[in-house]
Amino acid sequence: MAEEISKYDLEITELKSEIRILSERISIIKDNHLKHIEEKINTINRVMYTIGVMVLGQLLWVITRSLI
Repeated sequence: MAEEISKYDLEITELKSEIRILSERISIIKDNHLKHIEEKINTINRVMYTIGVMVLGQLLWVITRSLI
């Protein structure tokens, strides 16, 4: 009976250490990787807005030239 209790205590200790490691990895992913992904998405958004403004400018240029 005592062997089973000690075996379970050892397994619980191992599980706690694995949970601690997983928690640290999740924290690293949340803090580091998501920040880099957010920066890349912001860069893509800036490029898309720039392209949109350029297309709008060309459209306005075509409209003004067709009215003259």
